[in-house]
Amino acid sequence: MRTPEEIKAKIADLQTRHEAVTTRRASLGGQLHAKKEELATIIQEVREAGYDPKNLPGERDKAQQELEDLIEEFEQKLAAVEEALSAFDSKK
Repeated sequence: MRTPEEIKAKIADLQTRHEAVTTRRASLGGQLHAKKEELATIIQEVREAGYDPKNLPGERDKAQQELEDLIEEFEQKLAAVEEALSAFDSKK
């Protein structure tokens, strides 16, 4: 059996530990709230940019394919212009 002093010391220790845990919990709760707000802002920005936040890899792949198609089309048109200029220069 514990003595009254040991019981008081144990209670004081438990109170200190409880306060530390409560403080840490509140701190983590605040951090969690801030991260949720940040995530909500990012999701809103993604939506405003015209993308579906739940399908970002698919949206990225689609955008990349569109870009590659545009590059290919530009390259073909540029080659045609270069060929026409070359033909023009050779007739001089």
